Amino acid sequence: MHELIPVYEPSTLSQRKVYQIKGTLYRFTGKCPWARIDHPQWTFEPLDGQRKTATLKLNQNKVRHGIYEVPGMVANRQSEVMGQGIQQSLF
Repeated sequence: MHELIPVYEPSTLSQRKVYQIKGTLYRFTGKCPWARIDHPQWTFEPLDGQRKTATLKLNQNKVRHGIYEVPGMVANRQSEVMGQGIQQSLF
């Protein structure tokens, strides 16, 4: 099983990587164009097949403390996942 990599800096986000936020897999879509300059936000879209379907807008604190990069998975623009999958289980 792969170890998740915590994201500490929003500048390291990439649209080609897959991120896990509260147990759901997301694709980074970019910086929110409507956010104020002094309060930036970043948007994430859930991948196909996830139970959650809403787009997330996260501020800098939530990006630094709640996002994990999933190594070995790559998201393309159609929100498809390529590479090895991860099986998640609840204990």
